[in-house]
Amino acid sequence: MSESVRQDLPATRHDDHITLRTSADQFLVIQKAAELIGWTVTDFVLSAALDRAERDLYEHAAAQQPTAPDPTAPDPADPYLALVTALT
Repeated sequence: MSESVRQDLPATRHDDHITLRTSADQFLVIQKAAELIGWTVTDFVLSAALDRAERDLYEHAAAQQPTAPDPTAPDPADPYLALVTALT
């Protein structure tokens, strides 16, 4: 299984933050789902956002893969490498 940036959840140190607004109904749905697995709303939302980000980065890297791959280049289909590549 490939590595994930979610491996350290729940995070204990926050350098950046994201603020978002939800309706009462949206928050209730998220809160109930988080409670089902014993997570906080923050951990649940962060995990969902990271899941989506990793999937999108993986799909983008796979779409950018040349038709004749360079055998010495790292595998762009590897989600962890796709994430690292995107962040550099």
